[in-house]
Amino acid sequence: MRITTRLIALFWLLVGASIWWSALNGAPTPFSLRFFATIQTLGGIFLLMRLTIGWVFLITMSVFTMVTGLFALLSAPFMPDEMLRNAPQVLGVPPRWLVALTAAAGAVIGRLCWLGLSKDPPTRWGGDE
Repeated sequence: MRITTRLIALFWLLVGASIWWSALNGAPTPFSLRFFATIQTLGGIFLLMRLTIGWVFLITMSVFTMVTGLFALLSAPFMPDEMLRNAPQVLGVPPRWLVALTAAAGAVIGRLCWLGLSKDPPTRWGGDE
């Protein structure tokens, strides 16, 4: 198993754990977000244990993140003003641009994770590299 695969597993484990941490500390978290956080956390743990199901979970999450990031990027210009009225401005960036940048970052992260995992399938994990 490559070091990049281990780093991807650790990344998704941290993302899922941070979402669960926020949810358990009272942040309003919809069921779907908790579900995906569970998949991310279990996928990270299982992949670090060299179980194929962890690779399946995380490559699926990577594709899902990439595709939803692209759809969010396409929909950012059409987001209604009512949704953006109370949105925060981070570092002075307007909310509409912040949505677009976040969506683009999600698409890029999903793509990079997918590329890393697809180049290191479980059939190549025979020995330590």
